[in-house]
Formats: sequence, C-alpha cells, structure tokens
Amino acid sequence: MPLLRRRVHAATLRPISALVVGSWLTLCALFFAASSATTRAESTRTESKDSAQSVVRRAALIVHDLDASRRFYQDILGFEVWLENNGKVTADSLPSEAPLGANSRFLIMKGKHPWIGMVGLLEYGASRPLPKTPQRLRPGDAILMIETDDVYAVYRRMQAAGTPILKPPKTQEVTGAGGVRWDATFLFAWDPDGHLLEVNQRGPVRKSEPAEPSPAAAAGAPGARAVASAEVMLRREFFDGRHGQLHLRRAMPRQTTGLVPPVVLLHQTPLSGRMFSELLPELGRSRLVLAPDTPGYGESAGPAAPPSVADYADALHDLIADQKEPVDLVGYHTGALLAAEIAVRHPESVRRLVLISMPFFDAERRASLRTDTPLAEDGSALLAEWKSTMSVRPLGQSLEQAARLVAEKQRAGTRASYAMAALASYDAAPMLRSIRVPTILIAPKDGLAANTAAAAALIPGSKLIDMPQWSYGFFDADPAGTARVILEALDKPSGDQPGL
Repeated sequence: MPLLRRRVHAATLRPISALVVGSWLTLCALFFAASSATTRAESTRTESKDSAQSVVRRAALIVHDLDASRRFYQDILGFEVWLENNGKVTADSLPSEAPLGANSRFLIMKGKHPWIGMVGLLEYGASRPLPKTPQRLRPGDAILMIETDDVYAVYRRMQAAGTPILKPPKTQEVTGAGGVRWDATFLFAWDPDGHLLEVNQRGPVRKSEPAEPSPAAAAGAPGARAVASAEVMLRREFFDGRHGQLHLRRAMPRQTTGLVPPVVLLHQTPLSGRMFSELLPELGRSRLVLAPDTPGYGESAGPAAPPSVADYADALHDLIADQKEPVDLVGYHTGALLAAEIAVRHPESVRRLVLISMPFFDAERRASLRTDTPLAEDGSALLAEWKSTMSVRPLGQSLEQAARLVAEKQRAGTRASYAMAALASYDAAPMLRSIRVPTILIAPKDGLAANTAAAAALIPGSKLIDMPQWSYGFFDADPAGTARVILEALDKPSGDQPGL
C-alpha cells in the first residue's frame, strides 16, 4: 500500500498534505520543530506563533473518466476505495462545465495511512475521453509524490497497463534535513488525467555520524548503550489530561523512515515511563514512540481518589486519541493489563497489541495483592526495596540503572499502591475474551510466564512468544534485543497477525 505526498513545485513548497505527506513521522517532526515542550513539572506544552496549525488530509482530482482513474490508483498503485458517493450536480456544487442535474461521482482512495494521504477522484457529468499525455510542466501543475514499498512492482504494473513512463526507476543518494543521507529509487510516470507522479522507495539511512551516549551513558552508567543522536530525537513533555498534566517521554527519528504507526509504551507500576529510558532510543530509530507516566506515577499528576482499571485506561487513551491515528500499544506487567483494557474499550485507536508479562490473576491471587504502601521513619522500606531489586538484578543491568528503578518507585508515595488495588478488584477474564485487535503476548522468565500463557489462551487468535532468556530488568539489560523482538511482532504482514 503506497503513501502519497504532494510537491507544489511552482511555489517551491513542500507542505504536509493528505495527498502528499511524508508520513506521520514527518508530520510529528515538523510540528515538534515548530513547538517546544519543557520538562519542568510546573510548565505546560507551548507553541510558537509560527507553528503549523493545519494539515491537508486529502486532495481531490477532477477527472475525465472516474472508472479509468479508479483502476489506475487501485490496481497499479495499490490504493483501496475508502468512500464512494454518487449524486447530482446542483446549484451548491463546485463550479464545473457539467449542467445542473448531471451525474456527479466521487471516490476517496486510501493508502496505508488511516487518515493522511487520501486521494479524491471527482467526476462531474458524463465520462470524457482521456487527455493526451503532457509534454512539459506548466505553472500551476502539481507533481504527486507517492512513497511505496516496492517501486519495481509498480513499474511492472505500469508497463503491463501501458502507463506513460517519463523516467524508469533510478536509484540515487538523497540528503535530507540535518544532513541525513539515504538511497532512494525514483520512478516518474503520468496518471490517466496527465498528473505527473513521482513514485519512490526509500532505502536505509546511512550511518555516517558517530554515536553519542544515551541518558544512562551520559550519567556514567556502566554498560549503557550508545545511541546515534543524528538518528533519534529524545524529548520529555506534558499533556493536559483529565487528572492534570500527564508526563511523557518521546523518541522519534530525525528523518522519516516510511509510514509506520506510533508506538505507545505503558509501564509497570509503581514505576514510570523512565523504565524505558534505554529502549526508547532503540525503538525511536524507526518509530515515533511515546512513553507516558500513568496518572499518579512518575511525574504525572494523580487522581484524587483510587481509580479503577477503566479509569486508568481512559486517562491514558486521552493521549492516544490525541495522536489522531491508531497506535501500536505495548504494555509491561501492570501496563499490559491497561493496554489490553484500552484495546477493548477503544479498539479504533489500537492497530496491534503487544502484552509482556501479563498480570492475569485468579481471585485468590488478587485477594493476596498488597494494596497499601507503608512508610517507615527508619527507612526500612527503602532497604527492603533495594534488597528486592538486587535479588533479581540481571546481568547487563548496571547499579546505576537498578538504583534508578528503586528511586522511581518512591515518587508516588502512599499512592503507589493505587494501580495494584485496581488490579486486585478486577477480573480480567471477560476483558481478555473481548480483545479483537491483533495481539501478541511475550512471556519472559520473571514470575508471570504462566499467567501470560493463561491470558493468551483467552484472547481470540493471539500468539504467545516464550522468552526464557529475558528476566527482570531486561529493558535495561538488552534494549536492542528487546526492541528487535517488539518490532518483529509489530511489523509482521497483516495476514500473519493474530486476530485478523
């Protein structure tokens, strides 16, 4: 399925547009460059007065023969019909040569993105003979830029259909923003109405700049992984949520790498999105990644009273809905339960679901969960927490990283047990049976492998992946391997996905 962009050469503009958008990554990158977000708790997200406030979601082409245009965009370029309307030309119609009462036909063709990059095909009156292929471009013409996964397959279909080809596929090096370089293959051809198309396929970004240390490495943590700052932007910001400001971490490629949905990471409680500090730059090489702090944890404002599982899910979904497109949702431990709840309550917002270490407990186990957070003047609770963390610390996790986890657990204070209390009163079995989005469960060797397998047995069409080589702290111990497994789960062709 292709992605369409538009280049208006006459005005030397490259807008974010529905017909012509790089990808949601480009959209996010440009928006982020124009607006600023501070990490101070008392600040809010601010926008420059020059920030882009609009996005063109769709461009409509007035066509001679709608059926011919439909065959071209559907059979050759791989778009699908998203909407089809037939009507009559009225006094309220857009001005055209068709008389009042004549037929009007309108199609919206959709590429792989759910709402950016659509093409409208509009025919007023009876179909007319197709025009001759233009010989040159003139002021006012537009070049439609289409990004595809297989430019040579498009080229073969064009040749078989007799599409006028201006330039066959050719590969060359491209230099983008910030000096990032990659190889791209370009094909130029004409559609049935004489619109020039630039069809391109991106190659991998060339790694030509030295890597800079990740946040943990910059702090001197032994064993921390290096991340190429030339490839990934890392930011922290706040989102205005229903319980106050929701804190989140954001990672994204500096240069778009194709059309892929955002990834949202939901953490274990009483930790925060900080537990993904080493994973974020790994996933951020190819995806926009958001790691929010659940309300009441990390730096997110907390609810006034203990919430339910549904309350937590809806509060986190507010951030997801603000992305304006379905996301890939990844949850760990408590975050896995909340991710599953979001997928059931808001299936339109979740493309795929990855649940790691699912806390699916029976009534007896739920009744035994600790739902209070005692504090002691002598600090004995802190020492117990430290010893507990050290007892399961894996190879590859530094003392600095382990200390960071222990410290993060203290942020919520006496509210630290709110999420566990919500879990204790919640029978997840009906919810798990109701999941209808493609779901993969991953079972590390961390005490919840059997629970995760039991959850997988209830989720229709789900797939279970055993990862006995992962133990506690694997996000710190092996972020590159963790990212690889997650991306492989998310990037499988839709035909191989469970739940479809």
